[in-house]
Amino acid sequence: MTTKKTLPLANISIALVFDKPEKLIRSAEHPFPTEAEAEWETRKTIDKIAETWEQLGCAVTRLPLDNFFLSRWSEDFQKFELVHSLVEGWGTPSREAWIPALCEMSGIPFIGSDPFAQCVAMRKSTFKLMCRALGIPTPDFHLIRCTDDILQLPTSLLNRPHFIKPDCEGSGMGIDARHSLGSTPNQTHQTCRSLLEQFPEGVLVEEHLPGRELTSAFIGANPVITLPIAEIEVADGVYGLANKSKDSMEEKVLFPELDEQHRETIVSAMESLSRHVGLDDFVRFDWKMNAEGCPLLLEANPLAGLSHYYSVLPKMAEAGGLSYGDLLEKIALSALSRKNDRRYWYGRARLQTKKGAHTEHPFSTNHEL
Repeated sequence: MTTKKTLPLANISIALVFDKPEKLIRSAEHPFPTEAEAEWETRKTIDKIAETWEQLGCAVTRLPLDNFFLSRWSEDFQKFELVHSLVEGWGTPSREAWIPALCEMSGIPFIGSDPFAQCVAMRKSTFKLMCRALGIPTPDFHLIRCTDDILQLPTSLLNRPHFIKPDCEGSGMGIDARHSLGSTPNQTHQTCRSLLEQFPEGVLVEEHLPGRELTSAFIGANPVITLPIAEIEVADGVYGLANKSKDSMEEKVLFPELDEQHRETIVSAMESLSRHVGLDDFVRFDWKMNAEGCPLLLEANPLAGLSHYYSVLPKMAEAGGLSYGDLLEKIALSALSRKNDRRYWYGRARLQTKKGAHTEHPFSTNHEL
């Protein structure tokens, strides 16, 4: 007699929250840039993730971030046992923390790092300062927050190869082979002014690293799994928006043999940042090698792409012997292992009630002060 395998996530009620995959309506009042939706997942990817959760035995509720999101959340949030957010949002360094913060307030476990870690990682300059404090190698940089800062760029940085990019964006937004590699002070000043108009949260000018582009990642908890370190190759040598299609994988993902000392530097940095920043479940780290071949950390991605079609992290998991279903299962079980954390106590005490008891609408304005 064959015993049917029990799925670890069988009957778990999971909410899949995502940016509605449509173009933002642009107007004189809201002049969204043409690449505002660059980080949002496609319908194809959202469908694949939802289908994979269902194959793992979960009951999936899809919650697009639209006009009805908060009312649907108010009605349904108490039935969710886990939330998986794909929400990237737009226009603020706290955008990847929107749904994790709502989950904490509501007492619902969620996949991924907490709101604090999401915000720290989003602002690259803050994250790099933390790397410096922890002794993790990262490129020398200068932060531009206003036009006056542009004139204060040190000549020691401008007189050697440097790289220009937004401080608070992902998916290669604002990065392009035509302008990101600074060559002269005048060109750099012009590029910084242009980017600052598009990305007022800030612009980074950092030393250019001529070596290989690497990415590392970990998933899960108890045990944490370190995925194989990958090398990224792109045709024009600048890993920007032009190389990050949502239709196919434009970049080439390789898995090279690394010097053991360099591998140890990368793994040690991931462990240290996980402890000090509070990174959970799945995080990808971007590295670049300097002229001497040593890896320097560029940034961390606590909401790394999970697309089966064009994201690097699932390719890394596959190289480590994990199927796409294995990957999602491990990050979900990792998140559920924290379901009784104190971060959820307040929400459960204030917003959730026992079955049969009266539940006040959590977003009601009819409260006595």
